Amino acid sequence: MAEEWFERSFREDYVLVYQHRDDSAADEEIANLLERLPVKDTGRVLDLCCGSGRHSRALVRRGYEVVGVDLSPVLLQLAEEQNNDPRLSFARCDMRNIPYRDEFDIVVNLFTSFGYFSSDEENAQVIRNMAQALKTNGEVVIDYLNPAYVTSHLVPHSTKHVNGMFIEEKRWIEDGAVKKRIWITDDTDKEKREYLEHVRLFSVEQMIEMLEQAGFGQIQVFGNYQFEPYIASQSPRMIFYAIKQ
Repeated sequence: MAEEWFERSFREDYVLVYQHRDDSAADEEIANLLERLPVKDTGRVLDLCCGSGRHSRALVRRGYEVVGVDLSPVLLQLAEEQNNDPRLSFARCDMRNIPYRDEFDIVVNLFTSFGYFSSDEENAQVIRNMAQALKTNGEVVIDYLNPAYVTSHLVPHSTKHVNGMFIEEKRWIEDGAVKKRIWITDDTDKEKREYLEHVRLFSVEQMIEMLEQAGFGQIQVFGNYQFEPYIASQSPRMIFYAIKQ
Protein backbone atom coordinates (compact mmCIF):
# COMPACT_ATOMS: atom_id res chain seq x y z
CA MET A 1 0.00 0.00 0.00
CA ALA A 2 1.10 3.55 -0.67
CA GLU A 3 2.54 5.42 2.27
CA GLU A 4 0.07 7.81 3.92
CA TRP A 5 1.14 11.46 4.11
CA PHE A 6 1.39 11.36 7.90
CA GLU A 7 3.61 8.27 7.82
CA ARG A 8 6.13 10.16 5.69
CA SER A 9 5.82 13.59 7.30
CA PHE A 10 6.33 12.81 10.99
CA ARG A 11 10.00 11.93 10.92
CA GLU A 12 13.28 13.75 11.58
CA ASP A 13 12.42 16.72 9.36
CA TYR A 14 9.14 17.28 11.21
CA VAL A 15 11.09 18.04 14.38
CA LEU A 16 13.13 20.57 12.40
CA VAL A 17 10.14 22.34 10.83
CA TYR A 18 8.25 22.58 14.14
CA GLN A 19 11.12 23.03 16.56
CA HIS A 20 9.51 26.25 17.87
CA ARG A 21 6.90 23.97 19.45
CA ASP A 22 9.03 23.05 22.45
CA ASP A 23 8.53 21.81 25.99
CA SER A 24 8.06 25.29 27.43
CA ALA A 25 5.21 26.02 25.00
CA ALA A 26 3.61 22.66 25.81
CA ASP A 27 3.98 23.28 29.53
CA GLU A 28 2.22 26.64 29.23
CA GLU A 29 -0.57 25.10 27.16
CA ILE A 30 -1.16 22.32 29.69
CA ALA A 31 -1.02 24.81 32.60
CA ASN A 32 -3.71 26.94 30.94
CA LEU A 33 -5.79 23.90 30.07
CA LEU A 34 -5.81 22.57 33.62
CA GLU A 35 -6.42 26.00 35.10
CA ARG A 36 -9.29 27.00 32.80
CA LEU A 37 -11.11 23.71 32.23
CA PRO A 38 -12.87 21.61 34.88
CA VAL A 39 -10.54 18.68 34.19
CA LYS A 40 -9.95 16.11 36.95
CA ASP A 41 -6.78 16.92 38.88
CA THR A 42 -5.70 13.27 39.16
CA GLY A 43 -6.09 10.14 37.08
CA ARG A 44 -4.92 8.29 34.03
CA VAL A 45 -4.49 10.27 30.79
CA LEU A 46 -4.25 9.09 27.18
CA ASP A 47 -2.27 11.56 25.05
CA LEU A 48 -3.49 10.53 21.60
CA CYS A 49 -1.00 11.55 18.90
CA CYS A 50 1.60 12.47 21.48
CA GLY A 51 4.44 13.11 19.02
CA SER A 52 7.70 13.52 20.89
CA GLY A 53 5.81 13.63 24.19
CA ARG A 54 5.89 17.35 25.00
CA HIS A 55 2.39 17.46 26.46
CA SER A 56 2.73 14.00 28.03
CA ARG A 57 5.72 15.19 30.06
CA ALA A 58 3.87 18.35 31.11
CA LEU A 59 0.95 16.24 32.36
CA VAL A 60 3.19 13.83 34.27
CA ARG A 61 4.90 16.77 35.98
CA ARG A 62 1.47 17.68 37.33
CA GLY A 63 0.89 14.26 38.87
CA TYR A 64 -1.05 12.36 36.20
CA GLU A 65 -0.26 8.86 35.00
CA VAL A 66 0.08 9.18 31.21
CA VAL A 67 0.16 6.88 28.20
CA GLY A 68 1.33 8.59 25.03
CA VAL A 69 0.30 7.03 21.72
CA ASP A 70 1.63 7.88 18.27
CA LEU A 71 2.23 6.22 14.90
CA SER A 72 5.66 7.71 14.24
CA PRO A 73 8.60 5.54 15.36
CA VAL A 74 10.91 8.56 15.05
CA LEU A 75 8.84 10.77 17.35
CA LEU A 76 8.22 7.94 19.81
CA GLN A 77 11.95 7.29 20.04
CA LEU A 78 12.49 10.98 20.87
CA ALA A 79 9.75 10.71 23.50
CA GLU A 80 11.34 7.63 25.07
CA GLU A 81 14.78 9.28 25.14
CA GLN A 82 13.40 12.22 27.11
CA ASN A 83 11.37 10.15 29.56
CA ASN A 84 12.68 9.34 33.02
CA ASP A 85 9.36 9.05 34.86
CA PRO A 86 7.79 5.63 35.56
CA ARG A 87 4.31 7.18 35.43
CA LEU A 88 4.78 7.89 31.70
CA SER A 89 4.82 5.23 29.01
CA PHE A 90 4.51 5.27 25.23
CA ALA A 91 2.96 2.94 22.66
CA ARG A 92 2.84 2.86 18.88
CA CYS A 93 -0.72 2.83 17.50
CA ASP A 94 -2.72 4.16 14.58
CA MET A 95 -5.39 6.41 16.11
CA ARG A 96 -8.00 4.65 13.96
CA ASN A 97 -7.32 1.44 15.87
CA ILE A 98 -6.29 1.72 19.52
CA PRO A 99 -6.54 -1.14 22.04
CA TYR A 100 -7.87 0.75 25.08
CA ARG A 101 -11.34 0.30 26.58
CA ASP A 102 -12.88 2.04 29.60
CA GLU A 103 -9.54 2.68 31.28
CA PHE A 104 -8.69 6.38 31.08
CA ASP A 105 -10.04 9.34 33.04
CA ILE A 106 -8.95 11.88 30.41
CA VAL A 107 -8.08 11.79 26.71
CA VAL A 108 -6.22 14.71 25.13
CA ASN A 109 -5.64 15.22 21.40
CA LEU A 110 -3.57 18.37 20.93
CA PHE A 111 -1.83 20.55 18.33
CA THR A 112 -4.22 19.76 15.45
CA SER A 113 -3.75 16.00 15.56
CA PHE A 114 -7.22 15.42 14.14
CA GLY A 115 -8.68 15.40 10.62
CA TYR A 116 -5.77 13.55 9.04
CA PHE A 117 -7.92 11.23 6.95
CA SER A 118 -9.74 11.88 3.68
CA SER A 119 -12.70 9.76 4.78
CA ASP A 120 -15.17 11.37 7.19
CA GLU A 121 -15.89 7.91 8.60
CA GLU A 122 -12.23 7.38 9.54
CA ASN A 123 -12.10 10.74 11.32
CA ALA A 124 -15.35 9.95 13.14
CA GLN A 125 -13.86 6.58 14.16
CA VAL A 126 -11.04 8.41 15.91
CA ILE A 127 -13.55 10.23 18.13
CA ARG A 128 -15.36 6.96 18.81
CA ASN A 129 -12.01 5.49 19.84
CA MET A 130 -11.50 8.34 22.29
CA ALA A 131 -14.87 7.55 23.85
CA GLN A 132 -14.06 3.82 23.91
CA ALA A 133 -10.80 4.49 25.78
CA LEU A 134 -12.53 6.55 28.48
CA LYS A 135 -14.31 5.45 31.60
CA THR A 136 -17.88 6.68 32.07
CA ASN A 137 -17.73 10.39 32.96
CA GLY A 138 -14.26 10.54 31.46
CA GLU A 139 -13.22 13.79 29.81
CA VAL A 140 -11.89 14.58 26.35
CA VAL A 141 -10.01 17.65 25.14
CA ILE A 142 -9.51 18.08 21.39
CA ASP A 143 -7.37 21.01 20.23
CA TYR A 144 -8.26 21.55 16.58
CA LEU A 145 -7.93 24.34 14.05
CA ASN A 146 -10.74 26.79 13.24
CA PRO A 147 -11.54 26.39 9.51
CA ALA A 148 -12.87 29.95 9.13
CA TYR A 149 -9.74 31.41 10.71
CA VAL A 150 -7.45 29.18 8.65
CA THR A 151 -9.21 30.24 5.47
CA SER A 152 -9.03 33.97 6.19
CA HIS A 153 -5.45 33.94 7.53
CA LEU A 154 -3.86 31.45 5.13
CA VAL A 155 -0.28 32.35 4.19
CA PRO A 156 0.11 30.85 0.69
CA HIS A 157 3.91 30.85 0.68
CA SER A 158 6.71 31.22 3.22
CA THR A 159 10.41 30.42 3.58
CA LYS A 160 12.89 30.21 6.44
CA HIS A 161 16.40 29.03 7.27
CA VAL A 162 16.79 26.66 10.23
CA ASN A 163 20.02 24.94 11.29
CA GLY A 164 21.56 24.95 7.84
CA MET A 165 18.32 23.99 6.13
CA PHE A 166 16.21 26.06 3.75
CA ILE A 167 12.50 25.39 4.35
CA GLU A 168 9.87 26.43 1.82
CA GLU A 169 6.15 25.99 2.53
CA LYS A 170 3.13 26.41 0.26
CA ARG A 171 -0.42 26.28 1.66
CA TRP A 172 -3.80 26.04 -0.01
CA ILE A 173 -7.35 24.82 0.56
CA GLU A 174 -8.76 22.07 -1.66
CA ASP A 175 -11.51 19.46 -1.40
CA GLY A 176 -12.51 20.49 2.12
CA ALA A 177 -8.99 20.31 3.51
CA VAL A 178 -6.10 22.63 4.22
CA LYS A 179 -2.96 21.35 2.55
CA LYS A 180 0.68 22.25 2.95
CA ARG A 181 3.60 21.21 0.79
CA ILE A 182 7.01 21.50 2.41
CA TRP A 183 10.40 21.43 0.69
CA ILE A 184 13.55 21.14 2.78
CA THR A 185 16.94 21.73 1.20
CA ASP A 186 20.19 21.00 3.01
CA ASP A 187 22.65 23.88 2.52
CA THR A 188 25.63 21.53 2.33
CA ASP A 189 24.61 18.97 -0.29
CA LYS A 190 21.50 20.67 -1.76
CA GLU A 191 19.48 17.51 -1.21
CA LYS A 192 15.79 18.41 -1.49
CA ARG A 193 13.10 16.58 0.45
CA GLU A 194 9.38 17.07 -0.07
CA TYR A 195 6.42 16.49 2.27
CA LEU A 196 2.68 17.01 2.13
CA GLU A 197 0.35 17.75 5.05
CA HIS A 198 -3.42 17.33 4.70
CA VAL A 199 -5.95 18.24 7.42
CA ARG A 200 -9.69 17.97 6.87
CA LEU A 201 -11.65 21.13 7.68
CA PHE A 202 -14.60 20.26 9.92
CA SER A 203 -17.01 22.94 11.06
CA VAL A 204 -17.87 23.37 14.73
CA GLU A 205 -21.27 21.82 14.00
CA GLN A 206 -19.70 18.76 12.38
CA MET A 207 -17.31 18.30 15.30
CA ILE A 208 -20.11 18.55 17.84
CA GLU A 209 -22.17 16.04 15.86
CA MET A 210 -19.28 13.54 15.83
CA LEU A 211 -18.76 14.01 19.55
CA GLU A 212 -22.45 13.50 20.30
CA GLN A 213 -22.67 10.42 18.07
CA ALA A 214 -19.67 8.94 19.92
CA GLY A 215 -21.51 9.34 23.24
CA PHE A 216 -20.11 12.64 24.52
CA GLY A 217 -22.22 15.33 26.20
CA GLN A 218 -21.78 18.63 28.08
CA ILE A 219 -19.75 19.85 25.09
CA GLN A 220 -17.98 23.19 25.41
CA VAL A 221 -16.00 24.97 22.69
CA PHE A 222 -13.19 27.47 23.28
CA GLY A 223 -11.35 29.65 20.78
CA ASN A 224 -7.75 29.69 22.02
CA TYR A 225 -5.39 28.52 24.76
CA GLN A 226 -6.62 31.29 27.02
CA PHE A 227 -9.92 29.37 26.77
CA GLU A 228 -11.93 32.37 25.70
CA PRO A 229 -15.31 31.73 24.01
CA TYR A 230 -15.18 30.42 20.46
CA ILE A 231 -16.03 33.05 17.83
CA ALA A 232 -16.15 31.58 14.32
CA SER A 233 -14.72 34.62 12.52
CA GLN A 234 -11.99 35.43 15.05
CA SER A 235 -10.84 32.42 17.08
CA PRO A 236 -7.60 30.76 15.92
CA ARG A 237 -8.56 27.39 17.45
CA MET A 238 -11.55 25.21 18.22
CA ILE A 239 -10.81 23.50 21.54
CA PHE A 240 -13.49 21.01 22.55
CA TYR A 241 -14.12 19.80 26.08
CA ALA A 242 -16.72 17.06 26.59
CA ILE A 243 -17.68 14.28 28.97
CA LYS A 244 -18.42 10.66 28.11
CA GLN A 245 -21.99 9.89 29.09
